[in-house]
Amino acid sequence: MYSYYTFLSRFTGDFATKFDDHTWYKYGFVIIVSSGYFFFPLFGLLADVWIGRYKAILVGIVLCFVSWIIMGVGFILENFLDSKSVLWSFYSFVFVIHFCGFSSFNANIIQYNIDQLVGASADELSSVIYWHILSEPLVLFLFYLLQCLFYNNKYFIMITFIASGVSVSLVLVSHSFFKHKLENISLIKNPIKLIVRVLCYARKHKYPQNRSALTYWEEEAPSKLDLGKDKYGGPFTEEEVEDVKTIFRMLPLFIGFGVINLGDDTYWSAVDGFTLPTCFAVTDSMYFLCSVILILLYLFFIRVCFYKYIPSMLTRMSVGIFLAFIVTVSKVIMFVIERSHHDINNFGKLLFISQTVQAFSYILVYPVSLEFTVAQSPVHMRGVMVGLWYTACWGFGLFLDTILKFPFDCESQYICTSFYYYITKSVLVLIILIVFVILAKRYKYRVRENEVNVVQIVDDHYQRYMEQEEQYNRNRNDDVDIHYSVQY
Repeated sequence: MYSYYTFLSRFTGDFATKFDDHTWYKYGFVIIVSSGYFFFPLFGLLADVWIGRYKAILVGIVLCFVSWIIMGVGFILENFLDSKSVLWSFYSFVFVIHFCGFSSFNANIIQYNIDQLVGASADELSSVIYWHILSEPLVLFLFYLLQCLFYNNKYFIMITFIASGVSVSLVLVSHSFFKHKLENISLIKNPIKLIVRVLCYARKHKYPQNRSALTYWEEEAPSKLDLGKDKYGGPFTEEEVEDVKTIFRMLPLFIGFGVINLGDDTYWSAVDGFTLPTCFAVTDSMYFLCSVILILLYLFFIRVCFYKYIPSMLTRMSVGIFLAFIVTVSKVIMFVIERSHHDINNFGKLLFISQTVQAFSYILVYPVSLEFTVAQSPVHMRGVMVGLWYTACWGFGLFLDTILKFPFDCESQYICTSFYYYITKSVLVLIILIVFVILAKRYKYRVRENEVNVVQIVDDHYQRYMEQEEQYNRNRNDDVDIHYSVQY
């Protein structure tokens, strides 16, 4: 991840300002990156069905390491090449390689870590997810802190470049050394194929084909998807059909996951004219620092002392989206009051308030939504669902946040001060909040119990009894035929 943001600085920092219309290069790059997150479900599916998560992670690390080496060559070429277009093309090619590796690694690492904890409790799995999420704001805070402190230092890029290479190398070496101690889950069936088959069966059949007599005890009539269950004569087990139904119940909730990046305004890196507090505000350093502190506070204090009072995951996410709405409204008020001033340092100081509230929104939506996705997703569909989670959080949120800047002429500003821009975002977040709350109230949690299915046992018993009786009658008829043939 450190290497990822080192690449990001090359496209949005001082290097991009050397172009005539550097703003469009910046936003075009952000749009391309956000579009790249839409391929995360494909990487999850590829790992789960064809190559396995271990190989997908290993390939991702190797691609990141290769791109890091090629980027070092690019630093050398900057001293000899005068053509910025050639350098831009070179860095673009390297970034494609790096982003493929970053995507392959990031789309599978959380599932792979969970696979290692066979038989772990829900609290242990939750801790893995929170520690995984903690790495993102921590790395961002360290990166932008160094940028604000040593922006004028010519060795800043070199320091971050070396740090990213060391981090990638350590992951690559450790992943190779400890592979014999890691659990590698075998490949699973294609979840997309299962969903298509269940939907096709539901479309072609309107009534049960060979319904079990015991299903008449049920008070509710089966839905069209339920007709695919084996107890209604369908070709699928009850677990497979319930998995498909769970997926379709979860997908509408993903609309609320992108609020984190939608509510966070994408500002650019520091410039010489910024004071240190303004640099921290523009780079969201306070937001990242508060997020790190709050996650640690939750892990070591809140969850330990107030475990019984922690609300459900959907409730926490609803509160987090509401806080994201408060953040956008606060920016409306802030820029209405201060828009008569043209000094960016005045805006920077006020941003600390909204960024603190945004940190609370972050820990209530971002890690909780990933925990919800992992907990509710069927095991054989978890790779695709986590990929869709990345798409909703980063792809959809970042893309929409960037596109909204163009109608309000915000693309050329470090901090957009358009009143209508923040009003539009506030209305959009409010709509998402209302829709999410309605869907959350109607959502039925998937609880996988290991209790004995009495109805299924009775059904199987009578099925075996009828088969035995049929076999007995068949054997008896054969004996009678043999008896008559002997007499005559």
